Amino acid sequence: MSWQREVENFLLNKDYDQLINFYENKIEINSEDLTNHIYLGLAYLFQGKKEEAQTSWLYILTQEDEESFNKLVGILKEEAQRQKNIKNYSLSLSIYLIIKDILPDNINNLLEVIYLSLQLNKFNINDLDTWNISQLIRENNHQVIKSELLLDVLTKIIEIPHKLSLIFLETCFHQDIITVEFLNEIINISYKVGVERKYQIYAIDLLNLCLQYNFKTRNIYQMLFLYYSRLNDYQNALCFAKEVYSQFHTLADKLTAYDCLLKCYLNLGDWDSVISTGIELKDLLNTIDNLNNFSVNDDHIIAAIVNLLYLQDNLAENRRIINKIGSLFQALNQRMQPLIYPNIQTTIKPLKIGYIGHTFKTHSVGILSRWLMAYHDKNKFEINLYFTQNNQNDFTEKYFTPFVNHIFYGDRNTNTLINKITQDEIDILVDVDSLTLNLTCAVMAVKPAPIQVTWLGLDASGIPNIDYYIADPYVLPDHAQEYYSEKIWRLPQTYLAIDGFEIATPTRRREDFGLGKDDVIFMNLQNPAKLNPDILKSQLKIVNAVPHGYLFTKIRKDEEALKELVTKVAKSENVSLEKLRFIPSDITVETHRANLSIADVVLDTYPYNGSTTTLEALWAEIPVVTRVGEQFAARNSYTYMINAGITEGIAWSDEEYVEWGIKLGTDEQLRKEVSWKLRQSKKTSPLWNGKQFTREMEKAYQQMWDIYINEKKINP
Repeated sequence: MSWQREVENFLLNKDYDQLINFYENKIEINSEDLTNHIYLGLAYLFQGKKEEAQTSWLYILTQEDEESFNKLVGILKEEAQRQKNIKNYSLSLSIYLIIKDILPDNINNLLEVIYLSLQLNKFNINDLDTWNISQLIRENNHQVIKSELLLDVLTKIIEIPHKLSLIFLETCFHQDIITVEFLNEIINISYKVGVERKYQIYAIDLLNLCLQYNFKTRNIYQMLFLYYSRLNDYQNALCFAKEVYSQFHTLADKLTAYDCLLKCYLNLGDWDSVISTGIELKDLLNTIDNLNNFSVNDDHIIAAIVNLLYLQDNLAENRRIINKIGSLFQALNQRMQPLIYPNIQTTIKPLKIGYIGHTFKTHSVGILSRWLMAYHDKNKFEINLYFTQNNQNDFTEKYFTPFVNHIFYGDRNTNTLINKITQDEIDILVDVDSLTLNLTCAVMAVKPAPIQVTWLGLDASGIPNIDYYIADPYVLPDHAQEYYSEKIWRLPQTYLAIDGFEIATPTRRREDFGLGKDDVIFMNLQNPAKLNPDILKSQLKIVNAVPHGYLFTKIRKDEEALKELVTKVAKSENVSLEKLRFIPSDITVETHRANLSIADVVLDTYPYNGSTTTLEALWAEIPVVTRVGEQFAARNSYTYMINAGITEGIAWSDEEYVEWGIKLGTDEQLRKEVSWKLRQSKKTSPLWNGKQFTREMEKAYQQMWDIYINEKKINP
């Protein structure tokens, strides 16, 4: 049955009074035709008159006439579906709720109610229990369940972190409708819930349920590794890393396994395992020279190479491996047809700059990049942000949203991001994630913008489609270009500048640790991944040589693992354990910065320097000792110190590192002089001048564009 042709205009114009009149007249003529009563009830319902609607159907509902009853339900279902199809979800839901009152145990109808309630944000997770939906599905009673509808509902339900969601998922496993494709959807949802919304325990339960029903894929083990790592539960994380290693055997599997294992061992400070696993990883990377063992789904292969930067300061070898893997990664992600860019032959136009990453939020990259966004010249540049994921926060709203033209959230969909960047006709796409996120790398590999740049996040990714890598005169050695596939674009002074940091009220004092004003506190702010035994030995030599010297180590990951590492090395160097202190992480980053005030000297790490932590120490006017190397990760503190006007504490060897540490530890006057220089540097130094830095970045962008336009004129 369907509405009569005479009432189509009434429905289209929402003229429900005329609709009611039409069916009242029909009933006057022939009151025996129950169809007219049914449609009159619907007309009342459209007006929001539920009681009048039920009165129209009362005769049918109170009779034992199965044919009439089925006709009522059939017409209601048909109209509910019609309203759903035209996206009038509220009205559709009202009709399905009426059917629910009539047929409370009809599974498909309950699923429709849940689906529409979810669409309208009216769903209460406890309704699953109230309506007994999981039990009804399991018992079934010969109902034919619409599997597509069930999966649509399940997709939304499992985004709600609740035990009832897990029960509902388990019910669906019993229905044997979960496909491999849908399993990937579960994994994606677990990421949104576990990483973006930080419900890691629920995400773990979600994936463990998949394992329980024998859906055992590498991605599930890998994601479980990630969630346990986020919880600083490295023992469980290590178990899942080992599962990846033992159960999956392609080259891509092995790279993933080594990546997980190394991250675990680094965070646990298990350097014996780090070294042995690192050797195996390098051996494996050196054997890869083609794509024979990879598929387009193996886009994570680039992630494993990040660990090399923690293991060795070998610019030539690290870059050779990174460039090779970056090239293979691009080939995996390359589209059949290259993208076409607008044929723009003029330089007189506002340049469209797109910044892509997952870190435009409360994250080191977000904290440091915000000044560039704030100072961009909006008359000359149109600025777009492309979030690879949807994990913005209040920091985004405060420091990014007001200063950019558009923000786009890619929801972890590579194709969506590529298409949007292309549609926006971005001139220069700037990657701030680099090697830290393979999703961003996958976008850059396709090259949705004519000019592509890597800045800030980490060392260059070696992807051939990236044109430039932003550096300065110090953060890379003079001969570095021969090792990079990207063109190194050196800004005149510094590759990064900020206007400073927000600082709260200190919550720690020296006295809290039993120390007085004559004691010397050496602060180590880095996590165990950067705290390898060699640099730790140098730090302990400094502390041992300085009377009343103490080494404070910040607890960033696993507390017991950190204490075990530092204590073990201290004993090997004959350093009294009384000289060691371990301080917990602070509640907020602003409090962390305030509590730096108890330090006399900050000791940097090598071969992977601090970055934000070094800047925070310099802003707090605390002397820093850094060991300069060759690779980007080993020269961050060096360029920051030079650009703050400080040379005291810059060491070019392990021996000089120890010498500077002892000198600054024993010479209070020297510490005061360095602090004074740092205080003065806030007035004049390029490191603390975000506006000047922005003009230099903008000049670089304009020059890059000019080069591009001129090359197009020569080679159209």
